[in-house]
Formats: sequence, structure tokens, C-alpha cells
Amino acid sequence: MKKTVPVFVCALLSLFLFVGCGGGTELTISIGNGMVENDGVSVRLEYGDTWKNGESIFTVNYGHESDAVLADEYFLSFCDVDPMFEDTVNLHTVFSFKKADLEGRTVSGGSFSGSASEVIVDDLSACLPQGEGVCTVYIVLHSSDTDYSDITTFAAHELTYEWQEDGVKLVRE
Repeated sequence: MKKTVPVFVCALLSLFLFVGCGGGTELTISIGNGMVENDGVSVRLEYGDTWKNGESIFTVNYGHESDAVLADEYFLSFCDVDPMFEDTVNLHTVFSFKKADLEGRTVSGGSFSGSASEVIVDDLSACLPQGEGVCTVYIVLHSSDTDYSDITTFAAHELTYEWQEDGVKLVRE
């Protein structure tokens, strides 16, 4: 069954910020109820235009707002379909953090209190869909409490890329 969510609700419930600078990209993904003040959990990713096997594909920082109700664990995963519109999703987790790791890390006004971690993937073909030409993957922030019928419990961002001999090159729209 396809899920439909009004565009204005999606805009309120998840936050996607892009800032391109020096060939790199910064992306912030947040989950939480946009109608409740200060209840978000966010990750900020910084990444370049190419990802290669065995090298850092991005750095990730994470934090929570003052009134967020925290789940036991959070995951950053790749998915070959948009989880908002599919009943079944196949997630490939590349980074995770536990509630205890998150409790001391805050985010306020776009500033994260903790240090960023590097994410290295040894075999990109194990977690990114393969194909000829431009391919699509979704970066999904979700938790141990995620219910995919409730948009406030996860967020997804679409990336497009092309396979190269030793990795992928991201395609800017």
C-alpha cells in the first residue's frame, strides 16, 4: 500500500539542508515531529563528489534537541527505494549510535556539540544499487523505534550517482 503524506507535513517533519562549497556537500537530516518544538534528532553529513571502496565516504555528526524523546539506537542506512512510499525496505546500515552516545550531544540552531566521525565502506557495491548510467539511493535516518507508516520516525534523502571503475561519482541535480 502506498503512503501519501501532504507536502506541507513532510516539509515540517524533516529538514534537509544543502550547502555546496569547494566541491563538497553538507547535508543535515532530522527526524521528529515538526509540530513539537525542540524534539528533533539530527545528523549532519559532509561528503565529496566521489566515493571509493575502502575510503571515507562522508563524515557524520549527530545530536538531539532539548526536548527530544530518544530511542535506544539510531541508524544511518542506504536504501534502494524511498521508504516513505514503499511497504518493504531493504536497509544497508553504514553508521549507528546508541542512546547513551547521543545523550551528551546536542544540536541547536544548526550547531552540533560533538565531534564528527568518518564513515568508511569497504565495498560500495554491497550497499549501493548497481546499474548502468545514473542510479538512485536513499540515505535514511531511522531508529530502533521507527515505524515506516509514521513519517516523524524516519527521514530519507535521495542521492544519484554513476558507477566508476573504483567507486561512484555523485550526480548533482
